[in-house]
Amino acid sequence: MIEYVSNKGMTCFGGIHLVHEKIISQDIIELIKKHLGERASNAEYGYSDLFLSMCYTTFCGGDCAEDINYLSETFGVLKDFKVPSADTILAMQKELSTEVQTLYSEEGNENEINYNDKLNALMVDMSIHLGVLSQGEKEYTLDFDHQFLPTEKYDAKYGYKNERGYFPGVGSINNSPVYIENRNGNSNVNFNQLATFKRMDKVLEDNQIIPKRYRMDSGSYLKDITDYIHSEKKGLFYIRAEQCDSMLFEAANCEKDWNKCQIGFNRYEINSFPYKFGKHTFRIVAYRWANKTGQRHLITGDANNYLFIITNDSQWDEEKIIRFYNQRGNSERLFDIQNNDFNWKKLPFSEMQYNSVYLHMMAACHILYQSLIRYFSRLFQFLQSHHRLKKFIFRLICIPAKTIRSGRRQITKLFVGHRVKQFVDYNTS
Repeated sequence: MIEYVSNKGMTCFGGIHLVHEKIISQDIIELIKKHLGERASNAEYGYSDLFLSMCYTTFCGGDCAEDINYLSETFGVLKDFKVPSADTILAMQKELSTEVQTLYSEEGNENEINYNDKLNALMVDMSIHLGVLSQGEKEYTLDFDHQFLPTEKYDAKYGYKNERGYFPGVGSINNSPVYIENRNGNSNVNFNQLATFKRMDKVLEDNQIIPKRYRMDSGSYLKDITDYIHSEKKGLFYIRAEQCDSMLFEAANCEKDWNKCQIGFNRYEINSFPYKFGKHTFRIVAYRWANKTGQRHLITGDANNYLFIITNDSQWDEEKIIRFYNQRGNSERLFDIQNNDFNWKKLPFSEMQYNSVYLHMMAACHILYQSLIRYFSRLFQFLQSHHRLKKFIFRLICIPAKTIRSGRRQITKLFVGHRVKQFVDYNTS
């Protein structure tokens, strides 16, 4: 027999109270006001309400703005937080957008680029404020990469994957996003990338984050990028070099012996040699392994596959550089997390500049989550700092709770197993 009772004051997402208490104690609201400012004096909601609404909806398993309508009763009892409607959430994101710039390459190809200095600065400062990054740290590695986001939005254009979409470039440190610059799907990643790097470096330098190493794929194999990092930034770079005949010829005629090593499950022969690129002569770290067909290459004369890394690091040996570069695969996990945990694959708008705001907001949500999972994993044995959002929701957020009023107090009780834990005790005026 099923008996129905009133659900007034009850929620199945009681763990959001634990999260809210922690966030309020970290002064996130003041940080958002510092970077995004105040809205009009007659506006009912602030940008902190926008950000917390998007974060809390995501932390409860939501993946679109309309989910706030279902969760508004749960969020409505949280202190210092007004719950906007779905339409208001979308409207406030549009307010934070910046214009799309249309630039043309020497060949006359159109490139649409959108960057948002305020939101990028917010992401970096939030990482510092929450302890995800530390100012003055001298060993940070900056990873930079582009990811194609397929989407059938109004202004999305066809990219190299024969799909319509956007092509954002993302800078990250310790798998935490620190810079986002959106491009349309047809834009070449090589186009105007130096300007992108300078904008990214300015945001980081303004917050006293100076990377020592830069790690990138072949999309950044550009002479102006290597010269900029080497000469102006005085940093170390590790970039996948595009294979060419001259590089294969140098590898084939390398005077040094090839050394054997085991990296992961694969066995390689490794070597290095000087290579002129741009204004400087850098170091090419080469590694090769036997191909499966046994067919010999016309230039090298052997039956091997080759890969190359260009670097200005003269201290590390070849094996250490290869292992270090291969860790870039872990940084690419960031895209998987943003797409699937923080809903980058479900863009809400029809225009690129508005979707760029959404990308920034959900990246900032990811930064906030990194701080929360690290904190709660120290309190509860059933959570670990590497857990993805789904486990966080199932193990901490999905706790039955009931909010009641007793005298002049509002009390939220969390039902944990057979115990009732009184966690929130608000004084009401």
